[in-house]
Amino acid sequence: MKCRLQASIVCQLIVAGLLSIGTMAGAARQARAAEMELKPSVGIIEEINDNIYESTSSKRTEYITHVQPGATFHYLTPFWNWDGAYSLDYRKYARHSRDDEFNHDGNVKGKMTLVDNFFFLDLSDTYHRVTLDVSHDVATESTLFINLTDQNIATISPYLLWRLGEKSTLKTGYRYTDTRYWDSSGIDKQEHGAFADFSYELTPKLSLTAGYAFTRSETIPAHYNKHDVYGGFKFQYADKSFLFGQVGESWQYFNESGRVNYLFWDAGVTHDFEVVTATLETSVQNTEDPLSVSTKQTSYSGKLDKVLQRGALGLSSTYSEYVNTQTDVRTQRKLSFGGYGRYEVIQALTASLTATADRYYLNGSSGYPYHFIGSSSLAYAFNHDITLTLTYSFETYRYGIDTTAGAKEINRGIVEVKKAF
Repeated sequence: MKCRLQASIVCQLIVAGLLSIGTMAGAARQARAAEMELKPSVGIIEEINDNIYESTSSKRTEYITHVQPGATFHYLTPFWNWDGAYSLDYRKYARHSRDDEFNHDGNVKGKMTLVDNFFFLDLSDTYHRVTLDVSHDVATESTLFINLTDQNIATISPYLLWRLGEKSTLKTGYRYTDTRYWDSSGIDKQEHGAFADFSYELTPKLSLTAGYAFTRSETIPAHYNKHDVYGGFKFQYADKSFLFGQVGESWQYFNESGRVNYLFWDAGVTHDFEVVTATLETSVQNTEDPLSVSTKQTSYSGKLDKVLQRGALGLSSTYSEYVNTQTDVRTQRKLSFGGYGRYEVIQALTASLTATADRYYLNGSSGYPYHFIGSSSLAYAFNHDITLTLTYSFETYRYGIDTTAGAKEINRGIVEVKKAF
């Protein structure tokens, strides 16, 4: 089991720095009114899961009680701006399939103005449960603990904002990122980086960007230096419709395996057809992979969204490839289709449907090539910010679309009562 002391030290240093800077700034400035908002909430969930271990046979049914207190907050002064959210999920397994669990989810980000309109400090810290397989997503799976890990990412970034005339800005700075994984085989990472981002507003609807970034990444398996050079644009050609693109070259120098270089990009278009909004996007970028020092993800995606008078509908599809940049080996491919629907049946009563289908190309490795999950829910909003939600979901992992041989199937039923204050 990994110790959390190192990440705690990072957080303590950040907090200590905030307090000292805040004290100096407070002494130097005249006191001004602050804007603060705190919204606590608490939820009680009763869940039934007919295959808690996700077994192909000998299924075990479990009854789980969740107690989920949480809060969001916003704090704004002329000196700093903070936004954050936190929730605790306490789980009680009635049939003792697992011991009682305390799971945390939180994020906080802040921006401090050290010198007006020039010197700034960005800080952030996120703590989430993620899958060890980079191609999977906890948002589209029902598992509570299988192949999951807790990910903590803390970032601190001081930077200078140079205003080069009325239409040009140059942002230069330093960024430190500390990534930790708890109680798993995830690879911890520490990254130091420097960056320079230039932007120019050519017209009110067209802006140009260019930049350079240097990253020094340190992990136990390997270290590397990375240089990125890029340029791009964003063009709003109509109301609620825009086109954007960015392309660059990346060079990575690994301490043992030499140099690799590749093109990266992020480009897309969003067009409002009035009856439906369409979005197409493609990107090549480094993505955070718990089990790899460096992973490049190539994605192509499209989606259609339609807003109804009393709801919304949407369809989407994404194709992704994942490559270990150190070895230049493709580790995974995935094709996904998804859809959702939401409709207000009567005032305060909303029905929702979601469905996702994934096709994994396993490159000879073991696993299920097909994954399907669908869920339906009814939510009723009572007075005093109390919501009752009933949800049913069905999930299956299969070796073939038309066969259940060796498949895993999971049925879940959830009753949730949530109160916001």
